Amino acid sequence: MSSPSPAKEEATASAAAGAAATSSTENDATIAMAFQAVEKLTTIFGFDPILAETAVNEVGPDVTTAYNWILDQGVDDKGGPVIPLLSCPHVDAHCRVNVETIDLGLECTHYQDGGNRRDEGSPNRGGKSVIDDHTGSCPSGENWVCLECNAIRCSRYVNGHAVSHWDDTKADAVDARQEELDRSGDTLYDGDDTAPDSPDTAGHCIAVSLADLSVWCYECGAYLKSPKLEQIVKRLEVLKFGPDVDAADKDLVNLDDDEAAKDEITSRNIISETTSRSNDSNSYGHDAEIGATSIGEGDYDSDSSSDSENIDIEDHGVRHPHMPSNLSEMAKFISSPACKSIVILAGAGMSTAACIPDFRSSGGMYETLDPDLLTASDVEREAMRVDPTTVFERNMFLQNSLPCLELKRSFILGTRDQKWRATLAHRFVELLHTKTGKLTRLFTQNIDGLEGQCTDLPREKVVAVHGSMDQASCEMCGEKGEFDEFCKEVEEKIKDISKSDDSAPEISTPILCKMCGCATVKPSIVLFRSNLPREFYDRAREDLPTADLLIVVGTSLTVSPANTLVYRAPSTTLRLVVNNEPVGTRLGIQYGPESSRDFFAQGFCDNVFLELMDHLGWLKDIAHDKLPEASASLLRERLARASAEKNNVSGS
Repeated sequence: MSSPSPAKEEATASAAAGAAATSSTENDATIAMAFQAVEKLTTIFGFDPILAETAVNEVGPDVTTAYNWILDQGVDDKGGPVIPLLSCPHVDAHCRVNVETIDLGLECTHYQDGGNRRDEGSPNRGGKSVIDDHTGSCPSGENWVCLECNAIRCSRYVNGHAVSHWDDTKADAVDARQEELDRSGDTLYDGDDTAPDSPDTAGHCIAVSLADLSVWCYECGAYLKSPKLEQIVKRLEVLKFGPDVDAADKDLVNLDDDEAAKDEITSRNIISETTSRSNDSNSYGHDAEIGATSIGEGDYDSDSSSDSENIDIEDHGVRHPHMPSNLSEMAKFISSPACKSIVILAGAGMSTAACIPDFRSSGGMYETLDPDLLTASDVEREAMRVDPTTVFERNMFLQNSLPCLELKRSFILGTRDQKWRATLAHRFVELLHTKTGKLTRLFTQNIDGLEGQCTDLPREKVVAVHGSMDQASCEMCGEKGEFDEFCKEVEEKIKDISKSDDSAPEISTPILCKMCGCATVKPSIVLFRSNLPREFYDRAREDLPTADLLIVVGTSLTVSPANTLVYRAPSTTLRLVVNNEPVGTRLGIQYGPESSRDFFAQGFCDNVFLELMDHLGWLKDIAHDKLPEASASLLRERLARASAEKNNVSGS
């Protein structure tokens, strides 16, 4: 653990002394609040200690108020968390957009709506007052949707049109209020809207960010959470990530659950590829940036067109020269010189046989979550009651890491102890590498880390799209740590809310990063509202153009951007889909006799890969004792059947 800097210690002490000096009635609690406020503003939010001290002295020890005061001075937002306001008085009157009517445009429409340059580029907004010559709009960046009128406006980091929209609508509301007073002969409007029948002059004050889906009230100066708003946020999550947005979810999604959402998801994913794919089917552009998971930040290139006809995702009826008709022929292709590079995209079905507990199903963690068992403030517990997934949000984790670690404790320790084992599907990937050397990359959407048990599978061959439970790192500074050492700290410092571990502590204490000293060490998984690892975009850009075979394993293909691998593969790439049901039709995968390069191996992943390994002659290389029981049972049955068939042949 690193010690606090002298400047930070001095600022904290100075802020506490200033708070105590403001009144003779100030008590120890106020001094403690000042200490804590400066600590959070510097450690979590990353602000300068002297600036944090000044903010606390100016507006008091409330972290949200001090945070907003700092931003009002023109200082860059460091991206830290704020405690959401649960009782904003403006939600009912100013959130008129609903899940059916919310509009997701690609760019700020300030100029299209007749806006001018008033107040642009001011220090408060941080705007640059520039226009993209190609679109005639603001440059690409974080956009916000007004939840009163659906207007799309850019953030303070572009031209500040989101806050300008609030300023303008508030000014209009105040003018209207003054006109009403003039007609009635009353005095000038004094800004007091507290009278029982007083009109609201807050303007269009509530907006949602298309980058991280946070909701902000300009009038309250705070982030918001409420059941009404969560419906909209959930809808945006579906449009942005697909119906299943939980990286830890182990259930396959039924593709027939939400046809309208799937159409929008697919069209938006495809739109993001239009320019790069129409120019060169093997080159990939703006989506290679790490922010590509954020609507308005990276999913849409500023040069992109909305004309999906420019995208080559169809087979054009030209049958692949090595198109197989069964798994035996697929095995021959894998073994042939024509197949040199194989890429695999894996989902939840790959780990089904390992029987890892899930979160979203009936009786899962989200349904049974009891916030009262967690080490959290009343505000944090209420936020988790409103939305259980809050416990795995990045903002919440940076603010308080203990609830996440308490809920993940058994999963973390179970991963270390190999409570769940790599399946036959995982062993196929390992043998594919050791037997043929043709495995270019495994892109896995699972966080279980089971591929790490395949000791002959090099780490560099695996891209964990949503991170992995079998590694540890600091969310604040990115420092990687020893997983076993992290698990030891989890055992000793994190309480067991299930009460099944008698050796667990009664009270949780933070696990501190040895590099930055922050209480933000966790398994290396991608938290909600976080960017995917840059490695995903880099490897996808490098690997797909030369792939001869893309194997899609146990995934619904509804989660972006992982599902984009399907149509990134050039038309010369065979695609093997291993799943219980057809998936990815809207991404260009074809099923049936008309398919020219897509072979569908229907069934459970372990069953399919066991048969494929049998055709490849690899069954003898699979270690029985390293498999989960479900996988081991399948292998025993297959070996027994093969032995019986051999005896029958020799006997005849």
